[in-house]
Amino acid sequence: MPRFDACPADSQKCVSTLNDSGYPAFAPVPFSCSPEEALAAVKAVVAEFPRTKVVEEDGHYLRTTFTTAVLRFTDTVQFEVDPDAGVIHFRSDSVPYAGSDLGANRKRMKAVTAALQGRLG
Repeated sequence: MPRFDACPADSQKCVSTLNDSGYPAFAPVPFSCSPEEALAAVKAVVAEFPRTKVVEEDGHYLRTTFTTAVLRFTDTVQFEVDPDAGVIHFRSDSVPYAGSDLGANRKRMKAVTAALQGRLG
């Protein structure tokens, strides 16, 4: 199980593969390569986005930050490769004081998911 929790069910600023319904829900990204290759794909995809930084890496876990262009908000995106299930889980959350991110996390994670699926086949 990933090191992060699901988003609150009523959240309008958080998306996660641990949610199964509502705004926050996303499907995990499947992979058929080794867990190490899957994590390398996550790091490569994150590096393709502007204003990103890896702030923690531990085993199959990666915590990153994405800084928004205009207002410079820092959003936290966590990834965990689940070797047993063959999927990559994630949680993307906007700054704690934001009530809504106007869909920024959902849009970002759609792009990240598409890029990961492209790399992982």
